[in-house]
Amino acid sequence: MDLESLEVFLNIARFGSINRAANALFLAQSTVTHRLKQLERYVGAPLFVRTAAGVTLTDEGRRLMPVATSVVEHLRSFLREKESRQSLSIVAGKAFASYELPRLIGEYRKAHPHFTCYVRSTLFEESITSLLTGTADLAFLGSEVYHPQLHQEFLPDDRILLVISPEHGWANEFPGMAHWGRQEVIAFGNHTAPFRQRVDRFLAQNGVYPNVIMELDSFSAVKKMVQQNLGVTMLPERTIQEELQNGSLVGHDIAGGELTRPTLIAYLHHKKEDEPFQRFVQWVKTMY
Repeated sequence: MDLESLEVFLNIARFGSINRAANALFLAQSTVTHRLKQLERYVGAPLFVRTAAGVTLTDEGRRLMPVATSVVEHLRSFLREKESRQSLSIVAGKAFASYELPRLIGEYRKAHPHFTCYVRSTLFEESITSLLTGTADLAFLGSEVYHPQLHQEFLPDDRILLVISPEHGWANEFPGMAHWGRQEVIAFGNHTAPFRQRVDRFLAQNGVYPNVIMELDSFSAVKKMVQQNLGVTMLPERTIQEELQNGSLVGHDIAGGELTRPTLIAYLHHKKEDEPFQRFVQWVKTMY
């Protein structure tokens, strides 16, 4: 006994006509008749008798009415609650979890008060593993991923800027790569991190092999060191917006917009058919 068959039964009883019930449900009359017969086989008795004016309930049909009404109402309530209490498991790099995810989740929760999620900060490879093993529904990544089971959607790129203290000699103007010399550099991440590799590759292509004096695993730590004028660094623009606005850091686009950090959403292909999930994804793409 399924929800559709019970709804067919209730509508036939309401209208006293199979034809009018079919019109109300936007179904073919043959479909309504088929579902009614299925329900009658399930309960083991006819539920309607035909009359000149249409159909009327049998004794068994009258006894089924309150049961069917209650079941349909409870099922609809359950499905509405399930829909409204959408819960997601999200993984993201430490930087994205610190700088972008709080705003996105906070604003989505305001629009969808019953939305809940579990969030973990992960490294790139761990994020991919979490998606493939089903321990995460969605990953925010800072590098492209190519796997036959995963779908990826790109968000707007983030410029990577040279970041320095306002007390540094390059604060007013970057003199050019030829003047980089042995400038002390505070680097984010280790050599295997996709972001670090992107920056190192750009500098090498421009003849710079940085004199790295610190390697730190958070953008926040890197920024604090640079604010003390202990060295320069390369960071995504979104991670230093507040410092640029209050003047505690200075940023130069030394790549002319060509050096960027990609940001993308990745998830298993079957999630394309999950409507509540896709509503969240599309909202993130719109609000990012």
